[in-house]
Amino acid sequence: MYRFILLFALVGCAAPQAHGTLSSRTLEAAGDPLCSHRVPEKACVLHHPELTAEFKRLGDWCEEHSVPESQCLICHPDLTFDALPTLPESADLKWLAREGEAVGDLVPLAVKGKVTVFDFYADWCAPCRKVDLYMYGVLSRRTDVALRKLNVISWETPLAREQLKDAATLPHLIVVGRDGRVIKRMSGLDLPALEAAIAEGGS
Repeated sequence: MYRFILLFALVGCAAPQAHGTLSSRTLEAAGDPLCSHRVPEKACVLHHPELTAEFKRLGDWCEEHSVPESQCLICHPDLTFDALPTLPESADLKWLAREGEAVGDLVPLAVKGKVTVFDFYADWCAPCRKVDLYMYGVLSRRTDVALRKLNVISWETPLAREQLKDAATLPHLIVVGRDGRVIKRMSGLDLPALEAAIAEGGS
């Protein structure tokens, strides 16, 4: 796990020589049937070598294993390509930043009377996908929880410089309780801690 977190921290700053950037190209096919290589078949370069040039152009290429970085389950065993569930109309989900733009003070943006989870993520962040899967389940069951998504894009965007100075890695989550109090700030994938913070914020 520590190796995995370190790798993503390095990708955000300066990618290791043998590794590329995890683009969103493979995740665009998430939910499609997986091939024998355990990635979405439509995006698999081993089945579709004609896609190789596109991935290399995006910088999404693991030279060490000759596959896209976003498909390299050797380097990134936590990659998941599960489709996100369809949310009910009652789900309180909004994007506050889609292109790494600054948003200012977050606390006033929390939803009054609800537990608000601010989710700083990037398309290249595999653990962020697991936060999505968990939070979509929460939003499907509960109307007293709001999810506010913030796409960091990279560590150099105005959003990252404004909000993530002390964040060690992504995902970075801030949970604000129903009373407007900040319950928890956390970096990295820790779903039990997220669940506990949501429970505390709703009590």
